[in-house]
Amino acid sequence: MRNALFVPRKIQTNRFLFHVSHPACREGIQKYGLLVNKKSYSEIPDGVYAHNLLTEPDYHWYPFVLIGDYDPGCINDNDPLKLYDFWRIDTQKIENNWYIDYAGRYDFGHLIGYDPKDMYIYTDKDVSIRALQLFRLQNDQSWQFEGVKGAVHFRGIGEFRPFNENESFL
Repeated sequence: MRNALFVPRKIQTNRFLFHVSHPACREGIQKYGLLVNKKSYSEIPDGVYAHNLLTEPDYHWYPFVLIGDYDPGCINDNDPLKLYDFWRIDTQKIENNWYIDYAGRYDFGHLIGYDPKDMYIYTDKDVSIRALQLFRLQNDQSWQFEGVKGAVHFRGIGEFRPFNENESFL
């Protein structure tokens, strides 16, 4: 009998979801997409796991939630968030069903101090490469320019954005 905790509950998600992976997996993901992780030895459902959030990555995201109380100011350029790939999944380009990851919800809820509800989710089908775009935390970029009437304008782009391999990101 299957553990009642892991009975799938289909949910509506945000249009964009994020899957976190190590850069060592990048080549395979770019070639095959995100493939279902099959774990015959586990009660946790087979799937592709993702984050259903509208915010930029932080230490409440898996695997960073496992770091615990952490002062990012202590490690400067070795910030773990900057060491990972974030694959944005466009759910309008695939026909996958998404479910609440109850294991993540209950295990990580204790670590972050609140109920993450549908923050941790999974699908039981592979995610096609056509629905993926690679994001990374990269160096902020900004510049000033003079407007038509002499006013100085400022533009910038934040750290979390689509990855450009020709750009230095650390």
